[in-house]
Amino acid sequence: MRTMSTPPRPSPRAGDVVVLRGSDEYVEGEVIAVLADGRYKVRWTTGLAYRDRVTTATADEIRKKPSPGIY
Repeated sequence: MRTMSTPPRPSPRAGDVVVLRGSDEYVEGEVIAVLADGRYKVRWTTGLAYRDRVTTATADEIRKKPSPGIY
């Protein structure tokens, strides 16, 4: 029996809007640089503890924000 493998998650690119996973509040930011080893430099635009900060996040910590109209 063949098993269907799931396609890999699309990787965020510079300029993409992302959301922080696992946060108690909604935190949104923009990827400003793609680093080595699945890491991203993100400028956060919302969230009390994150707004106006730049941090490094891994692919497991963020997800791309869905486009409007896509559910």
